Amino acid sequence: MIEDITNRDQKDRQRAKRMGVAPSASLRRHFMSLARQVRRWSASKTEIIDRPVTIGVTSLNSGAGKSTVSYNLSAAMCSIGRTATLLVESDFGSHYITRRLGQARSAGLSEVLIGVAEVDDVVHETPITDLHVLGSGRKSDQEALELPFDLLPELASKQLSEYGYLIFDLPMASPLTACDAITPYLDGVILTVEANQIDHRLINRFRKNAESFGVEIIGLVINKS
Repeated sequence: MIEDITNRDQKDRQRAKRMGVAPSASLRRHFMSLARQVRRWSASKTEIIDRPVTIGVTSLNSGAGKSTVSYNLSAAMCSIGRTATLLVESDFGSHYITRRLGQARSAGLSEVLIGVAEVDDVVHETPITDLHVLGSGRKSDQEALELPFDLLPELASKQLSEYGYLIFDLPMASPLTACDAITPYLDGVILTVEANQIDHRLINRFRKNAESFGVEIIGLVINKS
């Protein structure tokens, strides 16, 4: 079994490398460790909910690498548990994930939420076995603030129930983005912080804000250290 998983992972990395979207080889050990932490945290969740576990990844500053963390974490989740994972691009101004996969500006989450696209038509495969991507769609940052994110729980429990995890690449945590509109509908959130921009006041403010939504802080990723 271990040999089968290892062979599968090697083939996944080779396919991803040919497409230019290979997860970080140099940080693979760190993301595998983060994925194991997430799985331990989610163990109690899966016992009481009949839907995918929903996790957001955000940052307090631009350029902190949250989208890279989202992608690598999602790949690692598939690798360690052979659990189907959906990476949901919800940073409507960046399109980092779908640009890497050559799907930028195609219909996605925003179109599903407003009822003009079906999930099956906008979820895409990736070179990583068991990892799929749902792009953010064609709405801008400002337009996204008006989307009906209260539909996310129903979307997760009905149309996306085949997945074990939904990893949301959130916008930067700011009142000017949809981060605060999406976070209340998640089970947990991971905060990505750039090593030379650690501001404990901002981190504590973010923690209190997440707790006010009833959302757990799963971990803090210090990037670019």
